[in-house]
Amino acid sequence: MTERTKMFILGITIAVIGLVIFLNLKGKEDINKPNETPPLQIPQNLLQTDMKERQLKAALEQSPENRDILFRLGSLYFESNRYNEAIEIYKRILKIKSDDVETLTDLGLALHYTHNSQEGIKYLKKATSLSPDHQRAWLSLGFVSGASGNKDLAERALKKAISIGADTPMGKEASRILNLLKNQ
Repeated sequence: MTERTKMFILGITIAVIGLVIFLNLKGKEDINKPNETPPLQIPQNLLQTDMKERQLKAALEQSPENRDILFRLGSLYFESNRYNEAIEIYKRILKIKSDDVETLTDLGLALHYTHNSQEGIKYLKKATSLSPDHQRAWLSLGFVSGASGNKDLAERALKKAISIGADTPMGKEASRILNLLKNQ
């Protein structure tokens, strides 16, 4: 490369750097102008969710088969409406512990929310067969069955949830859903 070419490249580089600095300074001045919208801020709950997710993933690196850590991560995804990611985690848990009723129940609901209600019902039925007194599993089975058009199964499941405890929050919710189904 000739000396002239080197000088030309150096000149272009300096000009580009100067332009970038100028635009950055101009951008900072624009932020401070009155009557302009301030930059968007990330909501606190999203920051907290992101931080929790990173912490749980770091803990999983140390203990990748830890059911409790996996379940907490799956629940975080579920509560954040990240159902496909929750499904992956719940299925990992079931490879470790296939009779985990809480996981089966949450997996059934997550599948329903991703438009896979029939597959979700299979997991919910398994949860209720493994733990016949698990009120949330029955409530979830009733909810998903009713939402997917299986009114008979929904009514049976909701009545079972009510029989386990009519005065509990889940029993009251089962009664509410059952009344909605009857009034359709």
